[in-house]
Amino acid sequence: MAVVDLQQVRDARAEEAWAEYVRAKTRADATRTLRDMAVAVRAFDAFCRAAGLTDAEREGMLR
Repeated sequence: MAVVDLQQVRDARAEEAWAEYVRAKTRADATRTLRDMAVAVRAFDAFCRAAGLTDAEREGMLR
């Protein structure tokens, strides 16, 4: 039976979510459209959830 390292799985998901946020933010910065900005915000939220950040940690990242 294979052993699955759940921390590795969470880390991989968080890394992919971060990469998606960076892509979305780069696009939003380039286009400056509300739609692309909203996509970037949702991608950032997905990263925070995937990384398991607390509200305080999330707020700290936004400063």
